[in-house]
Amino acid sequence: MGQNVITGVIHVHTTDSDGTKTHEEIAVIAREARLDFIIFADHMTLQSLHDGRERFYDGVLALIGYEHNDTDDCNHYLIFDNDEVFPATWAAAEYVTAAADKGAIGIMAHPDEIRGRDARFRSYPWTDWSVTRFDGIEIWNQMSEWMENLKFYNQLRMVFSPRKFLRSPTDRILRKWDELTSKRKVVGIASVDAHGFLYRAGPLKLTIFPYKVQFKTLRSHLVLPEPLSKDFITAKKQVYGAIREGRVFMSNYRWGDAGQFSFDISNAEESVIMGGTIRLDSKTKARISAPTKRKIKIIHNGNPLFESQSREIEFNLSKTGTYRVEVYRGRKGWIFTNHIRVIS
Repeated sequence: MGQNVITGVIHVHTTDSDGTKTHEEIAVIAREARLDFIIFADHMTLQSLHDGRERFYDGVLALIGYEHNDTDDCNHYLIFDNDEVFPATWAAAEYVTAAADKGAIGIMAHPDEIRGRDARFRSYPWTDWSVTRFDGIEIWNQMSEWMENLKFYNQLRMVFSPRKFLRSPTDRILRKWDELTSKRKVVGIASVDAHGFLYRAGPLKLTIFPYKVQFKTLRSHLVLPEPLSKDFITAKKQVYGAIREGRVFMSNYRWGDAGQFSFDISNAEESVIMGGTIRLDSKTKARISAPTKRKIKIIHNGNPLFESQSREIEFNLSKTGTYRVEVYRGRKGWIFTNHIRVIS
């Protein structure tokens, strides 16, 4: 498979719900940030989808899904490639199942938030882990991490330097993801969860994380077998196809453009990328190429297998299981990949 990497942001809110800019205004910012795609996910509405706002905006592919939640405002669920908003009274198991039955993509949003429910900024965690028909989970949610780190003593610094405080996905969500993936494919994505919130601290009033700032934080990179089509219907299928299959890696743009990163595993007969499955033989090896020399970790079945301060790695594999890659700049995460499964 050839590697055509496109870069975008996922989970963006507009004035259709609790965002502060319109689709058209945000698309201009996305173009200025040199993004290839953007996926909107307003709360409990697809009105703009039906109004025809899902299209190309001067070269930026804009897709529209929505964010569902239960009656306790937990179990937030991103539903993409779907034209129906499910009833607001449904429990998580009902809308997860309904989305799967319709062939939509369903992704758990900010599943591991741990802020107190009565805190100034309450948490919205995923609580019903009995569900099984979801497609993926947010591994890294920019707004969740920022909110979780917000304290009285650091709030001004965090407001004025918001990107500085992004570190990495939490160990707890990575463990959960690896556990889930040991049983079946579960796609991981990074989300900005952009709103453009207004913030007050005494007499100070400003916008936390303007869209143009958030679009320079967590990005999702999709690997396509061919360049992104200029035809809208085809391009939409390409983007959603890559997400469904897990041909995704995520990065923190603060540490550099990760678009040239690659990770594959090959054997004597073939090579596969993230989201793929390959048989183990005597020639099976992993290859990683990073844009610059950084600390690269190979994770096997949830455990560190190999680590090197390198730009490129070739590493022979002798065990079946799931493999993914993490790249760090110092102690802060830069790139995280989806899994490749090696079978006997």
